[in-house]
Amino acid sequence: MDLRVAYILATSKGGIPHYTAELANAIAKYINDVTVIKPKTTTADNMFSENVKVVNAFRPLNVSTTYAYRLRGIIRMLSINNLIGFFLSYKNASVLEEVNPDIVHITDSSPQALMLLYKFFKKRPVVITIHDSSKPIFILTKSLPLLIYSTFVSISNILALILLRKADKVITHTQRNKKELSEEWRVKPENIVTIPHGSYRYFQRKFKSNVNEEANCILFFGHIRALSKPLDPLVDAIPIIKKEIPNIKCIIAGSGVIPKRSYQIIEKNKPNFEVHNYFIPNEKVGEFFSRASLVVITNKHQKGHSGVLTIAYSFGKPVVTTNVGEFPTLVRDTSCGLIVPPDNPKALAEAIIKLLKDENLRKKMSKNALKMAGKLSWDNIAKMHIKVYEEVLDERKKRNKD
Repeated sequence: MDLRVAYILATSKGGIPHYTAELANAIAKYINDVTVIKPKTTTADNMFSENVKVVNAFRPLNVSTTYAYRLRGIIRMLSINNLIGFFLSYKNASVLEEVNPDIVHITDSSPQALMLLYKFFKKRPVVITIHDSSKPIFILTKSLPLLIYSTFVSISNILALILLRKADKVITHTQRNKKELSEEWRVKPENIVTIPHGSYRYFQRKFKSNVNEEANCILFFGHIRALSKPLDPLVDAIPIIKKEIPNIKCIIAGSGVIPKRSYQIIEKNKPNFEVHNYFIPNEKVGEFFSRASLVVITNKHQKGHSGVLTIAYSFGKPVVTTNVGEFPTLVRDTSCGLIVPPDNPKALAEAIIKLLKDENLRKKMSKNALKMAGKLSWDNIAKMHIKVYEEVLDERKKRNKD
């Protein structure tokens, strides 16, 4: 297809770079001119195909609100300086003029990207993907540097909400997200398109491990967040599971702070835990998912789709997760796993025991997970996006004629 698409990737770490790479690679099979404008280094740099042009324009961000609060003194100030440098580097977005795309697609709602790219909104069509419909909040603190940081980010978020409404189309992953964007963020419903999150087959395809699945092995994968993705319920569940399944093995693989109480339980039950408390590189992801009998997601709330869930599906792994967000639809209703209330170690333990003891049920759910991975293939996701791009261009042409 004779079309030029430019993706703006604002985030250096986490799942957004992987999402952008998978989408750009899939789109490049149908569109002959695909460019990704991104930070100089990201966690997905080895994922882009040779059919995608990559422009390293922005400064990587090595600090977040959570991370900044853990730092002290001069180190904290250097981190804030990194943040400022990150924001300022978006002046390099002028490279868009050289790329001259027909469509600009911002793959996450980064406030600084939206603000600094606003001048392009009238020049050419803009599509924005919102992965999480949670509204930004202001954080009060006695620390002056962090107060400045929090204020700056909060103002940026408010401006981003305004600019979001100027986009030609806003893409979100679930009907619930669409409703929240319309009712709470005041985005016009006709400008919102729901496209599911693709299944991360990349890790299974490129880094599939030679290790086999281990009996009674469960996996907690991803960033540990006390407020949204806590580790405590799973750690509390292990001693309960241990009574029924003495050789239970819980792999914890991901960055974040392990709470002191959970750490003490892990230390008391060392044979039942394997902890990798750091950001997991791409080449190690396949190993952890291959070893697991099932995957556990302990989210307290879920405003968007879960990348961990799609990786689990690509490896054919049953999932035990919470009944929040779209998990009941994506997990329970598709018979890919079991759901339990959040912050309920006893219910979580019972669900894990049930799946580990019922091999036939696990196999059935494994087959269903692989089916879901196929349904959520990036090839299918790419076709949905191309349809959106075509609609946007048609609408722009009609407006220009009027």
